Amino acid sequence: MNALLLLMGLLVLSYIGSFLVGGRALRGVGLPSGSEYVALGFVLGPHVLGIVERSMLESFEPIVQVLLGWLALVIGIDYGFAGERRVRPKSLVLGLASALLTGGAVAAAVMAVLSRVALVPTTMDGWLLAGGLGAAGAETTRHAVRWVTERHQAKGKLSNLLNEMSHADDVVPLIVLALLFAVTQKPAQVPWQVPLYAWVAATIGLGLVLGAVAALLLGGEFKLHTTWGVLFGTSMLAIGTAARLDLSPLSVMFFMGTALAAVSPHHTLLREAVAPTERPVLLPALLLAGARIDLNVLRTRYVIVVILVAIVARVAGKFLSGLLVRVTRAARSASPAVGFALLSSGALSIAIGLAFALRFPGIVGDTVLLASVLGAVFGEFVAPATLRRVLVGVGEVPDAAPESTRAIPTPVSPGLPVSPARPAAPSTPAGEGS
Repeated sequence: MNALLLLMGLLVLSYIGSFLVGGRALRGVGLPSGSEYVALGFVLGPHVLGIVERSMLESFEPIVQVLLGWLALVIGIDYGFAGERRVRPKSLVLGLASALLTGGAVAAAVMAVLSRVALVPTTMDGWLLAGGLGAAGAETTRHAVRWVTERHQAKGKLSNLLNEMSHADDVVPLIVLALLFAVTQKPAQVPWQVPLYAWVAATIGLGLVLGAVAALLLGGEFKLHTTWGVLFGTSMLAIGTAARLDLSPLSVMFFMGTALAAVSPHHTLLREAVAPTERPVLLPALLLAGARIDLNVLRTRYVIVVILVAIVARVAGKFLSGLLVRVTRAARSASPAVGFALLSSGALSIAIGLAFALRFPGIVGDTVLLASVLGAVFGEFVAPATLRRVLVGVGEVPDAAPESTRAIPTPVSPGLPVSPARPAAPSTPAGEGS
């Protein structure tokens, strides 16, 4: 396959994504993390079928940066909102605490393992690996709760709380990503000496400034064609500047989105405009992420141990997050397993893994990417089913009775309708005539 055919395939995949989002298919289709497209990319990649070669992936790196940046912009514009409602302060605090607790648990556990094994050549690489795994494992995907509630018609205080928490935790891994990229910033990029905190501030500040500029360019009257021109222009400037300075494009674009949403008076219209673009951008990014997965990294000693430790630490962190959630009135009667319902990771985690693979090629990047994908797959098996059971336990999922206990309707002869409100007459036992 040449690069042109791959590009056409990605465009077709984007169209499929827009078809699913456009309301012409059932909502809730697919998996919350989109890991099925990662699996497809892995099969098509250089380590299985070889249809997508390594040289093609390298030539498509600029496109991948744009895809990841746009995804972060969409997340940033939507940050702090769950549907049409603002995230409540309590949910915001719980979401941030959950991300900090989980990411910190993963990073600490990985560093404890790395201190005992000679897996990476330098101390800096060890911190990068631990920090990258912590950032990739911190969040709960925004689509996890919606995926369950739409399939099982869940409504209530607990489902609302968990949904708001999943919309509040994205900022933590993106700040960590900005820090890790700043630590490894090449001094040759600028002719003067810049301290670490200044590079982190530059990452956040660049996004905030360009978001405010975009909001001013949009003006007081919302015009759709002008909006797309402004968004594309400022996005390309932000992504290009971040890539040139070796800063995190994901972090820059996220803060650009938050600033744009905060400053512009057209926040609701902006969200409605950019939300349908998330899935068309996400599917090609996930496919390219899967194609970049290199299982040869598992041949390195202790890599599989590090990945398993990261996943176990993430489970422990989310369990502790569930204990925090149960302190609230909405979750007081919930099962202690409510923390496991937060294990779904999704597009942002895989995007962080892919960003690490692009910036730190080799054992660090490949390990973070593989761990983010395996964590997402593990979450698919645990989180949705656990969330449904938890919501059933608090009475927020209707019609949850097992199939064996549901009443079997009595067959009715055609032409003899029975009122649904009228109870069926009891059957006459054998041997009792009229």
